[in-house]
Amino acid sequence: MHRESAIRNTVAVAAAAAIIAGAGMASADPNIQTPGVDDGVPNCAVLNARAAAGYIGTGAPQPSRPMDENFAHPPRDWCNTDVGYSRLSFGPKGATFSVPPTVQGLFPYNNAELLAKPVFEPGQTMAMRVTGTQQIPTWNGTTGWGISNRSIDPLGLEVAWFMWNGSAGFMGQASQLLTTPLFHAFAQDMPRGFFMMVKKAGTLLPQIVLLDPKLLANPHDYSIKLDKEYVNFFVDGHNVGTFRDAPIGTWHDISGGPVPLLGQM
Repeated sequence: MHRESAIRNTVAVAAAAAIIAGAGMASADPNIQTPGVDDGVPNCAVLNARAAAGYIGTGAPQPSRPMDENFAHPPRDWCNTDVGYSRLSFGPKGATFSVPPTVQGLFPYNNAELLAKPVFEPGQTMAMRVTGTQQIPTWNGTTGWGISNRSIDPLGLEVAWFMWNGSAGFMGQASQLLTTPLFHAFAQDMPRGFFMMVKKAGTLLPQIVLLDPKLLANPHDYSIKLDKEYVNFFVDGHNVGTFRDAPIGTWHDISGGPVPLLGQM
């Protein structure tokens, strides 16, 4: 499934899964994505001038190269886009994402994400071991893992990812930061449930194929293989979707800055 040139981001996500909706997590100050470090991982500090230009990525992307992370310790080549009282922890089971319920929280929006700093390019594969997903269908919000260029311009957005959407009401819809503007721009509702989503910059609407939500009842190995024309999705090595018009990572924001593809979860 993987070519020799593939990038392999091995992510043992003890809850990307293990988003723990629970109490006792709001003791620290909220993360507002200013420069600094949170839970041992640098903030991507996305709320800067590039955000006004339509980009909320790492701010300092690195050249593409192979990666293999077990997340036993805070990673050096990743940054976080956590907002509010979300927490990240690392150990033998990998990276754990903990997010308190926003409606019960002390901050109006809670989000936990990791972005790889090295750029993701066609010809590469991102593979992740994701566990703790059995609770995902109970969430009022979204989660996903895969590849994105982190553009908030509906026309420029590129994604190839596995995604769950269980949003309801204003608080739940707020979690759809990257994708809600896209659907609103074309007067459509974002689909609900578990699905694959692909969009290439310059195209109007994403391609979406629903997946069986029963997949979330157990841990699985998820992979996304990107080529210049096609993108393939795999679960436990089995192809579950092939799409044309794959993301290519060559978009620029309104400031002229590059908007490359990145691995994210």
